[in-house]
Amino acid sequence: MPPHLHPRSRSTSSLFAGTLLASLVVVGLPHVFPCPAPRRTFADSEMVMSADGQPIQRTRRRRRKDDEMLGPDDNALVRAQPTADEEVSTFLQLEEEAQRLAKAGHECPVPKPRDTEIDWTTYMQQISLYLSGERDYTLIKGSTGPLVYPAGHVYSYTFLYHLTDEGRDILLGQILFAVLYLITLVVVLACYRQSGAPPYLLPLLVLSKRLHSVFVLRLFNDGLAALAMWVAILLFQNRQWTVAVIVWSLGVAVKMTLLLLAPAIAVVTVLSLSLLPSIRLGVRAVLIQVLLAMPFLHNNPAGYLSRAFELTRQFMFKWTVNWRFVGEELFLSKKFSLALLAVHVVLLGAFAVTGWLRPSGSSLPVFIKNLLLGQQRTVSLSKSYIMTVMLSSLAVGLLCARSLHYQFFAYLSWATPFLLWRAGFHPVLLYLTWALQEWAWNVFPSTDLSSMVVVISLAAQTFGVLANGASAFDTMRLKDSGKEHTQ
Repeated sequence: MPPHLHPRSRSTSSLFAGTLLASLVVVGLPHVFPCPAPRRTFADSEMVMSADGQPIQRTRRRRRKDDEMLGPDDNALVRAQPTADEEVSTFLQLEEEAQRLAKAGHECPVPKPRDTEIDWTTYMQQISLYLSGERDYTLIKGSTGPLVYPAGHVYSYTFLYHLTDEGRDILLGQILFAVLYLITLVVVLACYRQSGAPPYLLPLLVLSKRLHSVFVLRLFNDGLAALAMWVAILLFQNRQWTVAVIVWSLGVAVKMTLLLLAPAIAVVTVLSLSLLPSIRLGVRAVLIQVLLAMPFLHNNPAGYLSRAFELTRQFMFKWTVNWRFVGEELFLSKKFSLALLAVHVVLLGAFAVTGWLRPSGSSLPVFIKNLLLGQQRTVSLSKSYIMTVMLSSLAVGLLCARSLHYQFFAYLSWATPFLLWRAGFHPVLLYLTWALQEWAWNVFPSTDLSSMVVVISLAAQTFGVLANGASAFDTMRLKDSGKEHTQ
């Protein structure tokens, strides 16, 4: 490798700093100007603003059904409390009114997409029910559906609920998520640098329009889960096993997508620590889930597990990003779901045999036998190997996912340059593949062509690393001169 391309050269350090600065400008520029996303929604305000910015006093509107206005004698008017559906409807109507008034006030010098939040309102409605004392997961719902994320999501957005004036200050929420994006980017850059990745990969980490949208505009919980994922990878690279597993488990508590890393974590910990210490780490991860979910498990354990970790969820065809080209009938079929599951298992087995277990120096049957007998040698894994195993496990899971939605790009975007590099792609081909994937994820709604590109680009990353196993998993060394580890 030329000296100027070495991961720790002065050129690389300068590019590292330039990449971070560029991301700061890209993310922060839209918030320098007084543009759309209203600082306060007017759902609970007695004041509205005219097109020229002047306050207008008005009377708050209330919706009541006729039969709710009648008392027991069918002629006396009574004061009725609005139902939850009416409150949601009124909230959404006034949200739209606030956005129209904000757009009428002035032009924005930096163009912004319309409808900057998708699930934020629903998140806030669900948190409001939680704060009111509801602990039955099956009864916590919002305008776009029920609560389908684990307890960590509830606690995270409860914190944001209080910071953003019960969810009304959307601009502050977007600023907080911009900070979250930058923190995550710093962690990703640290992972890349510790893995010895070439500097020409770094610019690709800040150029994704879809990634900025997922973090800064849409306010999805995937941003929080992605931060936990990358922090865990960094901790694993530095052999902080216990803390890494704790952080990963906290990420799973926000969104169960991080379960896709479980096979890789099992391989890395077993190779590094042996079987029993790895089992203890797994038990700790499970205990964290139980402790976080205790308020909900005490009320309705089956309801919590069925909603927070629903593995049989039926996804809507119209929202899929990856499998639209197969047609709705096949997409919704049980056979298609089972086929994807089978491919997932086969690919994990192929990675285990051809690459993941390479440091053990033994075949899969011999490795399992030695592991059960307590005679398997522990190894010192390189940081590049650890990151390759983690991200290849993620790529396999995303490739075989029944349906990917746009927010899943929070996990894939930063993994793609590294995986393409480990697959041995020439820099020009690497940039081209990255660009095609970025285009496909920015097509809305997805088309047959865009969904096909999504799947092909994921397949290129997955099978590329699998085919290049000898080079992708070759940077490791035996520890303690190959001594056996006795459990």
